[in-house]
Amino acid sequence: MKIAVIGAGIAGLTAAWRLERAGHDVEVLESQDHSGGRMWSTTRQGFGIDVGAHMLLSSFDRTRTLVEEMGIGDQWFELEDGGEGGVLRNHELTSFSPKGAFDVLRYRGLPLAGRVRLLLALLETGPHRNELDFFDLSVGDATLEEEDCETFARRKLGDEATDYVVDSFIRTFHFHGAAKMSAKYFEALAALLLSRGEFRLCALRGYMRALPDALASRLSVRYEVPVSAVVSEARGVGVHALGGVASYDAVVVATPADVARTLLRSPSPAQRSVLENAASSCTALCAYAVPVDRAGAFEGIWVPFRESQIVSGISNDTNKGSTDGERCSFNVWLHEEAAASLLSRSDEDILVAVAAEVERLFPRYADLLSPLFVQRWQYALPVYGVGFVARVRAFWEEGQGDGGVWLCGDYLNHPWVEGAVRCGEKVALRLDTARAQSVT
Repeated sequence: MKIAVIGAGIAGLTAAWRLERAGHDVEVLESQDHSGGRMWSTTRQGFGIDVGAHMLLSSFDRTRTLVEEMGIGDQWFELEDGGEGGVLRNHELTSFSPKGAFDVLRYRGLPLAGRVRLLLALLETGPHRNELDFFDLSVGDATLEEEDCETFARRKLGDEATDYVVDSFIRTFHFHGAAKMSAKYFEALAALLLSRGEFRLCALRGYMRALPDALASRLSVRYEVPVSAVVSEARGVGVHALGGVASYDAVVVATPADVARTLLRSPSPAQRSVLENAASSCTALCAYAVPVDRAGAFEGIWVPFRESQIVSGISNDTNKGSTDGERCSFNVWLHEEAAASLLSRSDEDILVAVAAEVERLFPRYADLLSPLFVQRWQYALPVYGVGFVARVRAFWEEGQGDGGVWLCGDYLNHPWVEGAVRCGEKVALRLDTARAQSVT
């Protein structure tokens, strides 16, 4: 089959790689001048900066396999020398680097009773942990999707644990609040902690783009080819790009849902239902250079919304080697509420406003933040909301591949880099299987 994959992010590249290995003629079309999508890295003033996906986890099994397959396994390493993470509370950083469920008992930011309630809520998932998959939220009990994560957490854990752990975690890693997330996200995450007992942070030498670059080098990728429309036809699928139309036997649309919604001109009812109900958070990454001796040794800081309505999280990239010996890159992420109001402003205005907030939160950084870079993310991460998780599950059962068009991406119930890799593999397998069945 002749197949087009639209989007050279990690989901699209994984799908393209698996399809090519299955014997298909695959062409990847990418609107940007580089691969990676939200798994991209850049260099500014000599500092390497991961501008989207910022870390990997030791539980990213399919990602690790793909890294090995690309021959770059020696670039995978654990961030074991970067200090610990923490949660900001009342201008103080309370150590919190949960690598397993029982680690919550060591978090001093909550009273002991609150920590015990949190642990018990995690352990309640225990009997069902093998029925849930954090990297594929379609798996498991649908009743878990009927309540939002904030309501669920306040009912079971109380306000402090909700604000300083649950909501803060979601805002640090998704930028929006827990009220937008299905409670199944919490349950699936708890199952991951219980089944694997690990939440160790990892990265790639050469930064995150090492993996998508390695994949792209083995594929036929056309850069700076913005696609304007995807149209299902009587025979095949037409892709409109650069003023022309090319026909393919099948098309994998591996873009954010918001982009896919504008591309599909003749979506099936199932495709329209998923895309019209999909939502994503926005954010911005503000990168600064700070003196190494002031940066402190930490992997990352969660900043609860109670503490700041602007900054959602901070990471120190010294442990990735992003340093000139005297300074290191210091990365600040924004809550979606702040990003929504700041994204239209100039880079300078954003960097100044965010630096002022960081200095308010951490006075020790006063006058030490040297601006490097702003990356705007209009479509940062999907929202796995109440109702949407079930809608996507139904789509995987009926609707995926309608009209020769296959949707692909983390918004299809596949969180984070590991989920995106798995989604690419799932789409490739199902497309190849559908082709084999049609032949027979």
